[in-house]
Amino acid sequence: MAFDLPATPDFRVGTVNVHVFINSTGNSNVKALASILGPLNLDVLAVEEANNNKDWKFLCDELSLTHTAFGAIHGSSYGNAIASRHPIVEHYSQSSSTNPVGGYRAMLQCRFGGDHPFVQNRRFAVTHLDHLNEDDRLTQIKEFYSLNHNINVLAGDMNSLTQSDYSDKYFHEVVAGKRERFRREMPRFELTQLLTNTWGLQDAFQYLNPTLKDEQVATCRYGTRIDYIFLRPLSNDEWVLKECFIVDTHQATDHNAVVATFQHKSKY
Repeated sequence: MAFDLPATPDFRVGTVNVHVFINSTGNSNVKALASILGPLNLDVLAVEEANNNKDWKFLCDELSLTHTAFGAIHGSSYGNAIASRHPIVEHYSQSSSTNPVGGYRAMLQCRFGGDHPFVQNRRFAVTHLDHLNEDDRLTQIKEFYSLNHNINVLAGDMNSLTQSDYSDKYFHEVVAGKRERFRREMPRFELTQLLTNTWGLQDAFQYLNPTLKDEQVATCRYGTRIDYIFLRPLSNDEWVLKECFIVDTHQATDHNAVVATFQHKSKY
């Protein structure tokens, strides 16, 4: 009698800026975030603007993500964090050596153990780059990210734009228009171009959703996409990107979440 081998489960990664677990009215958003993210059945959640406190523990418990790593920024309890269903066998947080007007930044990297084949030989990272100046963002990512680190999944709030996300009309009226009205930095694209065109990372959302534009891709209140999941597949990778989508957080935080799902080639 022949027996079917058990199917290899998909692997799902999510990222969201949790805004120190406070919503726009000044109240806790952790229960709302848990209700939004819970049905997604995430394997890994990477967050920015987190506090290493009871709210972070509550969110991890609610999502059944029992393994955690926190990367504080210069000794504080505020920073980036990762929660996982799979054991974290190594983690390292690197803080920026410069302190621009936008403040210190950091990148948290980790590797997972356990028996899920997707995590084998992959390094994951989360970062939150400067919110004021593209030159500072470029300095930070060049300091954090080295090809020698071999990061395979890079998630986070990059505070940077991708030019092809926007129609001409939307770009001039919303993207550039809002920034001009709020006296923010005018649109620049060097950071995402460096990651994709120069360093060869794959923008997961754009790769699978090349026709979506304008408000369809927005992840922040300015109507732009600044939250990303970037990929560097393994050589002869047996896993492919199945889907990548934006999750409306209904203003629980000032960012939407981004989720990517990976599927083993045997399912194709």
